[in-house]
Amino acid sequence: MLLGRLLLIALAGFPARAQDPGQDPGAERVRKIAQVGRIAERDAPKIDGRLDDACWRDAPAIGELTMVEPWEGRAPTQPTVVKLLHDRDHLYFALWCYDEPGAVVATMRARDARLDPDDRVEIILDPLESRQIAYFFQIGAAGSLGDGLISANGNKFDKPWDTIWSGRVTRSDEGWFAELAIPFRSLPRREGARTWGFNLRRHARSRSEAYQWDNARQQVSFFRPSELGTIEGFEEIDAGIGLEVVPYVSANLSRDRSAVDDGWDFEPDAGGEIYWRITPSMKLATTVFTDFAETEADGRQINLNRFPLFFPEKRDFFLDGSGYFAFGASSAGNTTFLPYFSRRIGLAGDGTPIPLLAGIKLTGRSGPFEVGLLDVQADDSPTTERENLAVARVRYSLAEETAVGVIATNGNPQSTGDNSVFGADFYHRWPRFVGDLDLQVQLDVAGSNGVGDTTDGESLGVDLRSRGREWQLGAGTRWISDEFTPALGFVSRRGTRAAEFEAGYRPRVDEGGSVRNWIVVGSARRNESWHGDPQESRLGLDQLGFQLQSEDTAYVFAYDKFERVESDFTLFDGSTVVFAGDYRNTRAGARLSTSEGRPWNGEVRFETGGFFDGHSDDVAVEGSWRTSALLHLGADYRTTHVDLGPGRGFTTQIAAARVDLHFSPSLSVYNLVQYDNESDVIGWQSRLRWVYDEGCDFFAVLGTSWLREDGAVAPVDQSLALKLQHTLRF
Repeated sequence: MLLGRLLLIALAGFPARAQDPGQDPGAERVRKIAQVGRIAERDAPKIDGRLDDACWRDAPAIGELTMVEPWEGRAPTQPTVVKLLHDRDHLYFALWCYDEPGAVVATMRARDARLDPDDRVEIILDPLESRQIAYFFQIGAAGSLGDGLISANGNKFDKPWDTIWSGRVTRSDEGWFAELAIPFRSLPRREGARTWGFNLRRHARSRSEAYQWDNARQQVSFFRPSELGTIEGFEEIDAGIGLEVVPYVSANLSRDRSAVDDGWDFEPDAGGEIYWRITPSMKLATTVFTDFAETEADGRQINLNRFPLFFPEKRDFFLDGSGYFAFGASSAGNTTFLPYFSRRIGLAGDGTPIPLLAGIKLTGRSGPFEVGLLDVQADDSPTTERENLAVARVRYSLAEETAVGVIATNGNPQSTGDNSVFGADFYHRWPRFVGDLDLQVQLDVAGSNGVGDTTDGESLGVDLRSRGREWQLGAGTRWISDEFTPALGFVSRRGTRAAEFEAGYRPRVDEGGSVRNWIVVGSARRNESWHGDPQESRLGLDQLGFQLQSEDTAYVFAYDKFERVESDFTLFDGSTVVFAGDYRNTRAGARLSTSEGRPWNGEVRFETGGFFDGHSDDVAVEGSWRTSALLHLGADYRTTHVDLGPGRGFTTQIAAARVDLHFSPSLSVYNLVQYDNESDVIGWQSRLRWVYDEGCDFFAVLGTSWLREDGAVAPVDQSLALKLQHTLRF
């Protein structure tokens, strides 16, 4: 009943618009406006971070920023000046980030580094003014460049997404300074657009402060495109004919060192992608003989339940434009639900790559329509036959914060028979629901069919989220029938009716103390079978603790859990049986994490309590040390000791270590060593990435593994992949 009442109230407000916190709820929010200046190509700045070009002298500034963390609405401790210019080819940013000598934290300079430990500036652009999809750019005080794709009005963020742009940084006793150049060819846009959606945020890491240009409110996420301000003043631009050709050549050496004949196999390859922006806001991409040799290895996981593990997508071709395929409430009712999950394409169930012969993808926006179309031809593999896989996604914007859409998939990457899925979804957000709380509603319904009756099933999801300055609330439900089978998607469990409610309260503490805010988070979850029989329930205090002004965080947690196991299953490489039956257990633990604003940081987590018909203790320790911008070290260790009675116990161990060298923002070497005692395999991957020009990369990836058995270590396999890809724009 609560879900239904909230939904009716939300729909009654359609199509509401965003408001400022001090305005009447019925008034439209006034967006800040920044001016962009126009210059000739001959007057364009040199991107060197020095900010001494004549064009910057009279360029328009966007105005003062406002502190949003830790004290909303105050003037920033240090000034920031931001100016914008454009010529026919590029949008330029100049950033003056003033600060005291020695206060700037600058340790991250690799391309696409996670910049939380450093001073940085983050920029969000919405060239289409869709208020749903936007593009994220960040530059750190040590020179790192990063970008990402924001979709579903901020509910989905793809950090691995890349585009072509440039930026440089300089530092002095006055602070740090940067210049950025973003080609118009790198972003979709409306034909003849004079305005873009825009916002900017600066982080001063040593003081744990954040300053923001527009919408500087703690209750509204910076990453919500519907709340962006506006850049105005764009004049004529030249984005070329919209053609981008990205050929690659690669060479792969591999050998099975456990075989009698352990000689090297050599496989040269070539292929690439072609991107054509058929309209300023619509892009067509084709790929031939797609190669993913440069992709980072997955982190190790050991499954301590009977449901499938989830591994994220990391491959560039599928990440590009991925926001246009986002669908529905992906985690409503504590059940992961994705009718389309790109990782199903080109990878077997065990993670073994399946060659892709060719693919074509259309993504973009046309008027109020967002479109995502994909068709891929997968080659034969030892476990699958050649298969054609297709996805179609269309979304229609009824208003800035309201949209409806449909999705369809066809094909089965496991080649065990035909499979298709069709679904429809609805999204609406009321920016000012009660007090400073918003209300976000997502609904979806989907059905699957294929060969035989066991694949004809359905799913229904409802998800409500509300966020304010101190409160965060959520409620959702997901119904998935036993027969629902999205062969191109992912569901964590079928034959279930799941529901959840969660509430978080983080009251702020007045200035002067060491505590920034207290943390209280609780949740209740329940899973039933499709026919209403109880499967699982959980009632817990998820967090009770605090966050300091330094951003060090500590909390304790406890929960009571009931779980019904319908049939026996095994854990830890099949060595331990969990018997069918009902289990109720209580567990508790604590977590302590230190601020990333220091050169070192770490996290410790401990959990103990009942586990099925026994007991388990979990310990996780993680640490990193940025010795300088050149050398970063990291390690983590996770162990679980399980005791289910005589002869039914085991201890899991997962360990990983990183040694990364960042010689410049364009040249890095990443080393990852991993081990888990379920597979007993030690794996080492070393990845070199050299960005020798914008959009042009050279990768060298060395992989080696050893099997640890009976106290000895034996080599298993070894590989070396070299790949050169070069972007040509027209």
